[in-house]
Amino acid sequence: MKKIIFFVTCFLFLVPIALADYEVANYQVDITVLENGNLNIIEALQMKGIYNGYERKIKYRNNYQGYKGDILASIDKNLYNGNGLKLNEVRAINYSNEIDIVEYKETGDLFKLVDEAKKGNHSVYTISNIIDGQIYKIYNPSRMNKDFYFDYTLENMVINHQDVAEVAMYLFDNLEEDINNIVITIHIPLNNDNLKVWTHGGEDVKIKFVDEETITINVGKIKKDTTFDLRFIFDNDVVLTKKTTDELVLDKIEKLEANLDLDVIDPVDEEYNKTRDDAYNSVVNVENSYNRDEYNNALEKVSNLKATDELRTELLIRLMNVEPKIERREEILKVILTSVITLWLIGLIIILYQIYKKYNYQVNEKKFKIDKNIEPFKIGYLLKKKVTKYDLASSLLYLIEKKVLDFDEKRRTLKKNKVTNLKLASEEKIIKMLFNDKNKITLEDISYYVQENFDEFLKDYSNWLNFATVEAEDEHYHENLLFFKILGVVYCVGGILLGSFLIGNDVYYSPITIIVLAGLFLFYFIFFKKRTYDGLVEFLKYVKLKKQLIKGDISNLNDIPYYLMYANSMGCFNKFSKRLDNYEVDKFRAKTIRDTIILIIKQAYEARNNAHAKYASVKIK
Repeated sequence: MKKIIFFVTCFLFLVPIALADYEVANYQVDITVLENGNLNIIEALQMKGIYNGYERKIKYRNNYQGYKGDILASIDKNLYNGNGLKLNEVRAINYSNEIDIVEYKETGDLFKLVDEAKKGNHSVYTISNIIDGQIYKIYNPSRMNKDFYFDYTLENMVINHQDVAEVAMYLFDNLEEDINNIVITIHIPLNNDNLKVWTHGGEDVKIKFVDEETITINVGKIKKDTTFDLRFIFDNDVVLTKKTTDELVLDKIEKLEANLDLDVIDPVDEEYNKTRDDAYNSVVNVENSYNRDEYNNALEKVSNLKATDELRTELLIRLMNVEPKIERREEILKVILTSVITLWLIGLIIILYQIYKKYNYQVNEKKFKIDKNIEPFKIGYLLKKKVTKYDLASSLLYLIEKKVLDFDEKRRTLKKNKVTNLKLASEEKIIKMLFNDKNKITLEDISYYVQENFDEFLKDYSNWLNFATVEAEDEHYHENLLFFKILGVVYCVGGILLGSFLIGNDVYYSPITIIVLAGLFLFYFIFFKKRTYDGLVEFLKYVKLKKQLIKGDISNLNDIPYYLMYANSMGCFNKFSKRLDNYEVDKFRAKTIRDTIILIIKQAYEARNNAHAKYASVKIK
């Protein structure tokens, strides 16, 4: 049973191979010489068997390649090159030898040009370029029961010599399949006198001159891997073309064709032809893209061609002509990219200007007094943009001055007075954090408690910082700049991406400039703050007051305790206290509270760090 399955499987795999056989049974070609020197060519063919479509390679240049010796009438071989190739249309038809080929256009189904197609598709075709022409892949599978029709134009193919006009062209080059029953018709409108034709390749060739304007060529078969070309001459006044010579070529052509031995055709170097195709296509890509890397790649490929190859010289000239355009493109791109960087920098400046537009305010007062109704930590936040441990000491001194707490300097004792309602939640947090539900504590008790309960204390301290920060923000010293923060962050991220994209491009100054600036201002936009108008007024006021305290220039000596606590939050406690020679009690109380708060916070952090280090050591063991 297994053997049966194996042989059946093999048979099923072999059936498609056997079915994928086809032949070109009939082929019609209609060539018309146009008055501008172009050739309009229509081809119709009928295939039999199983197939997915048909591939047609058409050449319009280098028709002289492959022959030994000078078999061309003109010395300038480039005259035999056409200027271009244009596919006009592709259709599906019902082929018949009884129908004139031009009639198919009225009945056939028009195909569509696409970039890509695959086996089994129909009604589409693709075009790919080669050095000498183009390759058309026409997708019209046998299951559609339709035949092939295509119309194309070879540009500037006619050469006008002094005595006759000449066309030499490949019709089929290195066929991939046999072609049977070919009928070629050549039309030369308005021709009156000269008319001759020669063909090379093909079996059982029969030529018929229908009249002075028409030639019919019947070819029995053209075999696979062979080439079929033709040359015909006619009157040199039929077309107007810039391809002219002063030579008399008719006798020369007749002698060349009489003695031409097709067996002396050089063998085709497929490997080298691929190299030529690759070099040619690379130059075409450069001419379309003006890309420097593609230019260098194309130059390397062209340089690898043989020094005697005329295509090499032609392609080098084309590259030489396109290089100035590449340089101009690079210069324009350089200016554009540099402009983009400049615009980004200007945008950054505009954002910063919008943020930091100055308020029109000046300090005119000679001296400022302390506003006892403003808690000192709010002044610290105004000047430093944050609440710190020094503000905790100032707040504790503020509660003492407000008689919420009593402080005994000799016993270093804090005692709560009977106060039902405190003004701020942060003040309640201070009392809870230090007294821990007791009414009276010493500073030593606080220090001992903190060392034993550092986690709880640091948690309470962090809560106080948060509450105090919110309460300070409620004074609206700083503007709500959420929009500018988001805009700045997005703008800087965009700047980093832009700079990263531009790295490696040629610009007038380095894209790293953008990356560095964008990175720096990214963090700036996340954390920056700007004072409101009222905030600026207060800020300038307390900046001036701070300078007064540093100099010891105070307006009311009775407010020394308040000046000390505010100086602590403003960051000038030591300098101000040095100016107070006769206020030792006030200085002692303020310094004691200040040093104690700083010490216990330091002890709490040290205790936590020691505990973590001890835990890590135990874990490692």
